[in-house]
Order: sequence, then structure tokens, then C-alpha cells
Amino acid sequence: MRKRSRLSPGKQSLLMVIGCGGLLAVVWLATLVVPSPPRPLLEEAVAKIEGHFDRIEESIAAGSIIERSEEVAEQACPIEERGAQARVQRVLDVDPDLDRVAWAAALGGTFPEADGWVVRVRTLDSRANLGIRIVGRDLTIINITATDASGEARITLRSTSECSRSA
Repeated sequence: MRKRSRLSPGKQSLLMVIGCGGLLAVVWLATLVVPSPPRPLLEEAVAKIEGHFDRIEESIAAGSIIERSEEVAEQACPIEERGAQARVQRVLDVDPDLDRVAWAAALGGTFPEADGWVVRVRTLDSRANLGIRIVGRDLTIINITATDASGEARITLRSTSECSRSA
């Protein structure tokens, strides 16, 4: 019977540390070599948000939207040298008879949890005045305020795009 050579526990530990260090070095080098996906153009990022806003708008009963306006404001990305991002706001003046509570409750069907969306609804100062936050799997955040302030029923959608590259 042949004797097997056994390493001492100290040598085993040293080999394990060297092996783990080598593995970490390979992973680190791979992250340096593999390019990260390109950031979208600002127009593409805005179009993505507007697409979500369109889905929300389509969930409102036909004929309930009286007036619609949208504002897109470009701003610098908070991370240096990462381009720009856009703040997008859409204001929908709606029929005062629109049941905003029922509409907000139905948003879960428009943005299903099974597709990675989270919809949270809270009341503001009364049952009919709502604050809604919709968060997507890609971390898109849409804030919605549905109010009846000063006798005008209004739904305001707000979101900020991801940092984008310039054309």
C-alpha cells in the first residue's frame, strides 16, 4: 500500500487563500474587460417614460380626459460625466365624476406584479385624493398624484429618466 502525502493544515489554508485570491483576480479582470451596455440616448429614455405614461393614460375611462399637457426638462445626471437625464411630467385634467379610487385600484391590472411592477396607493388628505407610486423591475419610478384641488380633478404623472448619453 502506498502512502499518500498529506499537506499540513497550514499549507492547506495557504493553498485555499491563494486559490480564492486567484479566482477574485480573474473575476475582477473580467469586469474590466467586458464592456458595460451603452446607456440609451436621452430621447430613448424619455420615450420609455412616455410609453409608461401612455399606458396609465389608456387605463382612464374613455372620454374622461378633458385636457392634457406634458413637460420635459433636461437636467444633469447626478453622477459626474454620465450625461443627462430628463424630468417628465404629464398633467391630465379629468372629469370630476371619474372615480379616481376605482381607477387607482385597477392600476394593478395595467402594471401586474407578475411582470415585476409594484403599485402602491395611499390617500393624501381625503379618500379621493391619492398618491400612487409605480416601480418597475428596471427601477423606473412613476409618481402619480390624483387630486380634486380647487374643484378641478387632476391626475399628475412624474418620473425621471435614467442617465443617458448624448447623440
